[in-house]
Amino acid sequence: MSDTSVNKKLKHVRVYDQLYEQILNGTYPAGSQLPSETLLSEHMGVSRMTLRKSLALLIEDGIVKNVPGVGNFICSPDTERKQESDLSSNKHPIFSYSTKVPDNTELDFRMEPPTRSILDTLNQYTPAVVITDRWYKKDNVPFAYSLSFLPIELIAEKQIDLTHPDELLHYLESDCYKTMASCHRICSYTTTGNFTADKYAISEHDSFLLIQENIYDENGRIQVSSKHYIPAGLFRIELSL
Repeated sequence: MSDTSVNKKLKHVRVYDQLYEQILNGTYPAGSQLPSETLLSEHMGVSRMTLRKSLALLIEDGIVKNVPGVGNFICSPDTERKQESDLSSNKHPIFSYSTKVPDNTELDFRMEPPTRSILDTLNQYTPAVVITDRWYKKDNVPFAYSLSFLPIELIAEKQIDLTHPDELLHYLESDCYKTMASCHRICSYTTTGNFTADKYAISEHDSFLLIQENIYDENGRIQVSSKHYIPAGLFRIELSL
């Protein structure tokens, strides 16, 4: 577990959290237009580049919609998500939908108090959340990335020893799919893969397929909520109709 990652949150993620809270508390209500990037970046005290990364994540999560040449607007709840495609599988998305198969996975994780957006994502209260980063590599070159959130209660319930990261990795890559009651996935297009992956650029281009995934137990509780990023040129899905 990286010490620096525990104490230092990426600036664009902090801005995302602040804007998320302002949207929830009605500062920017559904249907309203956000201030211009120039005004909003000045108000948030960050560069326009940092703000654009934050806005890209809000767009990715279906909270904000960009209208080219007009501006950014707050979406009504679930408006954007209903336009996306639902994918179902009981196998890890990187292994299911990527034409390149990883031969190595690098894991990093940290434990933090949850933000409001994470609590809303997990749809439950938890005093702490384990946040994991996974970079998938072929011949030691990263080509895909996964970000996952796990409530701390799950770590205790599954008896995952965080002093042995391989146990956490094995649960995320295999066991959670074997023991889940159900899984819900949404596939959409995004440009945020490289800066979300942070430690490594996973593609020369900024076109990615994003698979947002929730894994549920038999009581309908979310055990793991993940975002999986696959470069568009490597994405493939097979359908049997």
